[in-house]
Amino acid sequence: DNARQTGLTGGQGSFLVGLIGISNTVARLLLGIASQKLHRLYLYNTCLVICGLAMALTNFFQPISAAMFSYDCTQFLTNPTSSPAFNSTAEMLSAVDVNNSTGLLSLPWACDPYVGQLMYAILYGVTSAAYVLLTTLVLADLLGADKFTNAFGLLLLFQGVATFIGPPIVGFMFDAFGTYNEGFILMGSMISLSGLMLYPVPCIMTMLATKDKQPEEMELLEEPS
Repeated sequence: DNARQTGLTGGQGSFLVGLIGISNTVARLLLGIASQKLHRLYLYNTCLVICGLAMALTNFFQPISAAMFSYDCTQFLTNPTSSPAFNSTAEMLSAVDVNNSTGLLSLPWACDPYVGQLMYAILYGVTSAAYVLLTTLVLADLLGADKFTNAFGLLLLFQGVATFIGPPIVGFMFDAFGTYNEGFILMGSMISLSGLMLYPVPCIMTMLATKDKQPEEMELLEEPS
């Protein structure tokens, strides 16, 4: 539905969904290899942060690309003084000249919203693979086998609650604002925040382990020789 809101066709939207699945599958293999050589928690956190940013910027990759490479996409709008490019994609596509001999749109890649959605699909597909692949491994590394079952159950509980209330919230935001931009920004921010929250975990665990050792060391010093 977001693809159609940005002016893409149903076929292009279906391809984007398939591309997310393909990139996700390939990324699971690559991240599995990387997790054997890199710090799993930091790899997991970084992927979550990037995944959240990709979601938040879903409809902004095209205008960001145009700004970075100095493309003036307003000339492809039916009304150059109308709303920004990411809110006027349909107008942009309708205003592009069609080459009669080839049938191709004479639209620069940086002004093509389809290219921006392709960037999002690949980036989101690759980074979201870390959640599926590394969640159980990270939990086992942090809590050990004894606490893994309870921790994973609580994780699934909170995930289920978020999955239950998330879509209605995005739906209400779409009804209020008329676009999915605000919903993507909110949900992407939540994902990035979940990754950022885990970065201090190793330091906290080290501090707790140090505090646990101090009473034991004091008891050993107080024991008579």
